[in-house]
Amino acid sequence: MRSAPTLALLFLAVASTACASTTTRSLPPASLVDRARAGAELAPDARGEAVVAFAEAQLGRPYCWGGTGPSCFDCSGLVDGAYASVGVRLPRTSHAMGVALAEVPLDEVRPGDILWWPGHVGIYAGSGWSIEALDSRHGVVRRPASNPYRALRPAGVD
Repeated sequence: MRSAPTLALLFLAVASTACASTTTRSLPPASLVDRARAGAELAPDARGEAVVAFAEAQLGRPYCWGGTGPSCFDCSGLVDGAYASVGVRLPRTSHAMGVALAEVPLDEVRPGDILWWPGHVGIYAGSGWSIEALDSRHGVVRRPASNPYRALRPAGVD
């Protein structure tokens, strides 16, 4: 019979392996920042500009868990609100967005696309920046888009 600490370590090893195997990074860590520095940025379409404009208008608002605005946002509430402002319905959670939305190759990411991390999403604002409802300490912020796992775009948004 195994001891409780050994079983606990075995459980943690299996659990962490399972989580790691289901989340893969498709974008190199600094790829969007590097692409912007190289001058290889794609121009946004009108819908992408409007999504970014909505997100920019929320800069400085507080973060609140489950928040969908207008007084406070969580990460998926900000993204959902930005897309709702242009008539696009999205799944409500970052996980559901990651499952349901089409992945965008790095050379096609443009302002307005959704940046995805495990448990978190933000809006790509262009020039290597993202706008995110980060946490309760920082609220809605603009920060370098230096390490997203994936980039997503809703169907029908070209």
